[in-house]
Amino acid sequence: MGPIGPRAGLCKEPDQLEVNRMEARVSEAFDAQVFEAVARIWEATGVGNPARGDSCDSVEATLRHGGKLLTVRVGEEIVGVCWLTCDGRRLYLHHMAVAPQHQGRGLARRLLEHALAYARERGLQMKLEVHRANARARRLYEHYGFASLGEYEVLICRKVGGANG
Repeated sequence: MGPIGPRAGLCKEPDQLEVNRMEARVSEAFDAQVFEAVARIWEATGVGNPARGDSCDSVEATLRHGGKLLTVRVGEEIVGVCWLTCDGRRLYLHHMAVAPQHQGRGLARRLLEHALAYARERGLQMKLEVHRANARARRLYEHYGFASLGEYEVLICRKVGGANG
């Protein structure tokens, strides 16, 4: 297996690693077929939610503005995803997930390492949201230097100009 840790995996090209006798690689390829595979992973892991408005078009729009969709594949199968968007000051990590049958093999760590390498390359901070009950993900993020913003809470208005706006 390739190196694991905060400084490992800082490649710009697709990375290959041995994962429990399977070869996996991180890729940035994106099209409608990739989105369908990614959406299935989001649904299987509970990070997908139609109210969020995530679609192939919305992902594609973020990619045109400095975002990235990283996927990890075993063979040709997409088994993990990390979606990054950019506002010019920081990258936002959205919907990082690994298919349940491939969890616990270091794939989320590898995706996060590539995301952080991209942030360093661009000279940007990175921000994310994680559910307080997701202890495994919180430990991973904290290991890589993420910390709570203290007393800040996340607020959202999904119907701008609608009944609530």
